Amino acid sequence: MAPQLQKTALIAAVSSDIGRALADLYLREGWQVIGTHRSATPPAELTGRDDVTLIPCDLSRDEDLAQAHAVLKRTGRTWDLFISAVGQLDPIGDFLDCDRQAWLESVAVNGARQLGLLHAMAPLRRAAPLAQVAFLVGGAISRAFPAYSAYSLGKVQLVKFCELLHDEAPDIHAVAVGTGWVATRIHAQTLAAGDRAGDNLDRTRDFLSRQDTGTPMEDIKATLDWCFAQPRDVTGGRNISVVHDPWRNGGDALARALSASPEAFRLRRAAAGDLTP
Repeated sequence: MAPQLQKTALIAAVSSDIGRALADLYLREGWQVIGTHRSATPPAELTGRDDVTLIPCDLSRDEDLAQAHAVLKRTGRTWDLFISAVGQLDPIGDFLDCDRQAWLESVAVNGARQLGLLHAMAPLRRAAPLAQVAFLVGGAISRAFPAYSAYSLGKVQLVKFCELLHDEAPDIHAVAVGTGWVATRIHAQTLAAGDRAGDNLDRTRDFLSRQDTGTPMEDIKATLDWCFAQPRDVTGGRNISVVHDPWRNGGDALARALSASPEAFRLRRAAAGDLTP
């Protein structure tokens, strides 16, 4: 088999709105794309292309993780960049009112099961000079998010995992990227939850009523590009915000600040020292 020359992005949940948009942006730049999708029917606009490999994979099924690895291995392909765009808001509501099994499965899908996919696909990474890994974590990290505990806890897992992976795997550059509000189909889950969504119901309705697309997909990709253009020790293991962090126009000041602050943009007890008697 001829050597793989083009860069390849492996996108989990390529059938999601963000996943599909990122796939389009990488394809325009000449990348190959490998995409996993939970639905039985893959995205029509990505089928039948020589530069796209689509793999059905339901993260809730352990056998699907092994099968996804086997399918990719048979192609002889390796990946340079792993992006997980997996996310679900359900079940929405107060923790004690949620169905227990649905809540546990949502925590897993929003967190650990994405890590299971990475674990399955990691042997097929191309590590020269560095394999790149990014998890999209939404807006549940820096504030309380009542009624969305399963989603929030899953995403927190991903942020902490990036720091752990940074310490354990020197050939991987891993980041967690907060996308901010994006106009995608996921908001239908909040609308369907109604009053169980609490204050976020009105915020979601207001956002959708403005027909605002929210964070541009191009900005999400540009943030990923910026993160991986920096030295591994600058952005590796960190949680970077597309909306709130000054990565634009080169982001030199942000890179310098991160270099000088090893604890910044990681899960920490902020100001704990100031409160110690």
